[in-house]
Amino acid sequence: MGARCKQVLVFGCALAWLAVMANGVAGQTTSGGTVFQNQFPDPVRYQPPLPDAPELRLVMVTEIDLRGPLISGPRWVGNQVEVRTAWGVVRVAWTAESIPALVDAATAGAPVEEALAWAMSPDGIYRAKPVGDRLLLVQKACRGCNSGWRRRWRLQVPGLAPTLPIVTAKRVYYGSADNRVYGVKRKNGHRLWVTALDGRVLRPLALWVDPTASTPGIAAILAVPEPGREMVVLDAFSGSPLLRYRLAGEGDKVVGEPLTTPEGYVVLARQGYTEDDAGLIVLKLVHPAQESDPGSESPTMGYNLPASDDVVPVEPAAGQRTDPTAPGR
Repeated sequence: MGARCKQVLVFGCALAWLAVMANGVAGQTTSGGTVFQNQFPDPVRYQPPLPDAPELRLVMVTEIDLRGPLISGPRWVGNQVEVRTAWGVVRVAWTAESIPALVDAATAGAPVEEALAWAMSPDGIYRAKPVGDRLLLVQKACRGCNSGWRRRWRLQVPGLAPTLPIVTAKRVYYGSADNRVYGVKRKNGHRLWVTALDGRVLRPLALWVDPTASTPGIAAILAVPEPGREMVVLDAFSGSPLLRYRLAGEGDKVVGEPLTTPEGYVVLARQGYTEDDAGLIVLKLVHPAQESDPGSESPTMGYNLPASDDVVPVEPAAGQRTDPTAPGR
């Protein structure tokens, strides 16, 4: 066989090999000349499917009428929920065994606004806060440092909300003026997901965790985009929108951010169209397992276990959700 024939043969084989690789299938040939396909996926391009988003629904528990106008949204003070109004401070008693009840219609001496500090992770190893108008700073505890902390990473976020992010065992969540909510890795700030909403996300986000021990790994991010007419529930694992709760009254809006409780309740401060019309809405996010198991109302401790990025985690089973732990109140 001449040299030119050999070159043509080699060139033809190379073209055939490139055609097989272009189809993304690794072909092999048997002794009989039959080509069969490799049944294993391409490890470079293959992405394992994400677990299905949880099935959740919102249940209306009660609404406590307040005298507005409201100045701030709900916040925890001891074991009570506190709301600031133009008439003073309204406090609502809260226990796991009973529906919340109004304690003080109005008391003098509104609390002083606290300076923006740090959002702490539940294990106390990481903390985060916005710096300036577009920088998210994350620090890690350091024994040999003078301040006890050292910078782990920082992220440029145009339009970053001037509120504390949520820091969990493995993730950081924050909103932005670009109408989006972001979920990134706590260790290095790499983006995991981003979800676009219908308005700017300038209020603090809230983390809801399923209190039932029978459904571990179910968590949700609660966001109130501007102008505050609705609350959006996002899957904390993938960022997928799960639910939307829209205020019924014309001109109603949410004041402040949602407040969550260990029992699975969600508290919203509602300001009506008129100044005097206001209320405290109490909802409950329910997972189907909670409805089928009457004894599943006891809180689980699984979300409060300490976690460290220096510890190699156990590989989860196929399809298992590995959502973050919830920070303390």
